[in-house]
Amino acid sequence: MAAAAAVSRPSRLLLGSQAHRPLFTNTSGTRVGASSCRPLGPPGRVPDNQSLGTAPVATRFTAQFPTALREQHSGSESPFPNGTSPVLRIRHYPCHLEREAPRLRAAHCMLGSVVLLWGGSRGSHGTFRRYVAGGVCKSTTKLNGKVVMITGANTGIGKETARDLAQRGARVIIACRDMAKGEAAACEIRAETGNQQVIVKKLDLADTKSIREFAENFLAEEKELHILINNAGVMLCPYSKTADGFEMHLGVNHLGHFLLTFLLLECLKQSAPARIVNVSSLAHHGGRIRFHDLQGEKCYNWGLAYCHSKLANVLFTRELARRLQGTGVTANSLHPGSVYSELVRHSILMSLLWKTFSFFLKTPREGAQTSVYCAVAEELESVTGQYFSDCRPAYVSPQGRNDELAKKLWNVSCELLGIQWD
Repeated sequence: MAAAAAVSRPSRLLLGSQAHRPLFTNTSGTRVGASSCRPLGPPGRVPDNQSLGTAPVATRFTAQFPTALREQHSGSESPFPNGTSPVLRIRHYPCHLEREAPRLRAAHCMLGSVVLLWGGSRGSHGTFRRYVAGGVCKSTTKLNGKVVMITGANTGIGKETARDLAQRGARVIIACRDMAKGEAAACEIRAETGNQQVIVKKLDLADTKSIREFAENFLAEEKELHILINNAGVMLCPYSKTADGFEMHLGVNHLGHFLLTFLLLECLKQSAPARIVNVSSLAHHGGRIRFHDLQGEKCYNWGLAYCHSKLANVLFTRELARRLQGTGVTANSLHPGSVYSELVRHSILMSLLWKTFSFFLKTPREGAQTSVYCAVAEELESVTGQYFSDCRPAYVSPQGRNDELAKKLWNVSCELLGIQWD
């Protein structure tokens, strides 16, 4: 047991120094570098089984959390107890050493890389973090006197979009189903921005009656609408239907916003120049409009159902833009990015994965940048029918560029909703 107690713990080392490479030291003095896949012994020495330790005891390797990385956390303490991180604990038996040694070396290499990536990229200006964040809306446009409506703005990217536009001076209408969350979000935005013109109104996109009542009340109270952001959506829902019998993804993500836009369109035209922004997704690439089974009654997959609805958003935007030419109202769609939000709440597995890999996802504020860009960027004043991601034009799937498909979906949607929209 004395051998196990002899594990050496190197002192704190500055990131980038030559001394930083030997992060791990075992009982025999053999060093294992974070950037290497083999033990790093003295020059000319070939490591053997004995150098890896053959005692049949548990051997614990530890790595000091570098001082430089701790300082990047604005003075925060090391996330590991006593400034060290438990790395690996395995039992070495002579008969198993030949098999275990490669695994041990690989584990050292992998862990060293993770430590460096984790520490180096968590800095406020980490290159990797900036890459994940994506594009940023740099427009300084003010929206004083403008009226903005955002669906689903009580949480996630909708809330951050509302915060940004309220900061620019707009009168912001938060249209959402959960009034408690909506009021809490509005109160927070009013307090932070000083803009008291942040209003919450109830809207349930899964119920056409609620949509019609909302639109009727809005038109009775407001005279203008300059920006409509169709942001709300559902994802990965188990098979269910809306109050009107539509499959949930199709009903909320597409048909609900289709009807809302129809009811508010005249107000938008009278307020021109005006903009309609539809939040779609990169997932539209995996979507298909299955007219023979639009409600998913014959075959249903919750992942594909989401993709289908996002493709419908792109097609709706394309046909809407064509029909609105010359009216002063533009329509564009966008992909916000992979955002750490409540959107995956219906899937326990996806919620767990989202939480585990949150470092690789955009924050809601980062995810809102393209929505804000499409709503305020001066250079987009006359741009319509386009699809954006990271605040720049993005590639649309062949299905999303099919004009005949877009027209057919438009007509079928009108039939399902019982409206005439020529």
